[in-house]
Amino acid sequence: MKRVIVSTIWVMLFLSVSAVKPYCLLGESSKTVHQLTAEVTQLLMESDFEVLGLYHPNNNENLCVVVFTCDELSSMATSVTDKGAFGTTLKIGLVGSEGKTDVTFLNPHYLKHAYFGSTTNRDEVMRMTAITDSLVKEALRPIGDHPVYYGSDMEEDELSTYHFLPFLPRYHDVVVLDEYLDYEEAVVAIKDKLLHGGDNCELVYELVFEDKEISVLGLAFYGKDNPDEEMLALMGVDCVSSMPIEILVQGDKAYMLDGRYRIPLFKSDLSKWKVFRLAGIAADMKSCVKKLILTE
Repeated sequence: MKRVIVSTIWVMLFLSVSAVKPYCLLGESSKTVHQLTAEVTQLLMESDFEVLGLYHPNNNENLCVVVFTCDELSSMATSVTDKGAFGTTLKIGLVGSEGKTDVTFLNPHYLKHAYFGSTTNRDEVMRMTAITDSLVKEALRPIGDHPVYYGSDMEEDELSTYHFLPFLPRYHDVVVLDEYLDYEEAVVAIKDKLLHGGDNCELVYELVFEDKEISVLGLAFYGKDNPDEEMLALMGVDCVSSMPIEILVQGDKAYMLDGRYRIPLFKSDLSKWKVFRLAGIAADMKSCVKKLILTE
């Protein structure tokens, strides 16, 4: 009953939103990143969220990303056949600096328009996203109950067809990483590659929907000039809850979002000099992931 009441309130609040920001500051605390990570994880699990994994981007102990999901979100996202499963997870970002820790959240309403904007079942997507958002905020109310949204405003209609510049890719212009005989071979091959990928990469989380032949895998990168380091340098730590980089296995193919779409989607106010770095960093992301999983 509590879930129904809270969900109804948030559905009504968000039906009228016409512009959205990518991030939400849930609160700040004098506790350390380590302490808050444990607290956030516990609060999510107590509210029936599934915590899939967590990691420190670029091995920075002052940064942490907690990846989680719930049935409402995953069922809705996987029902969007055109790679909607990229939106099956949510992320909490923790940023420690100068004796305090900020707790941030990747806005589900932003993802709704970016990833699911072209679906024909828009009413259901809007309803389930509002429910998910309200449940997260209720679960994390002990962290902060006055959320502040930040990042550049984006019109809802613009998000559904977003591209940073006219010649750059949109959401559907994904990178095809590799093709396999079938879904089972794809998953086995990719996980084997990740397992033997060396010290520069590790699996943060895996979310599997066997009946739909879908798997989503989040990757962490380490070492000199790795993709995580480059993304943080380009976007800033305030955008940490947009990480990690994901691989989507759907059917017999493996995909990733093009970095030239993914990065500016979550940091659309890139300065002029950073725009020039975008293509190079996106190419590095693609190259690192392809080298990691490419079949012989």
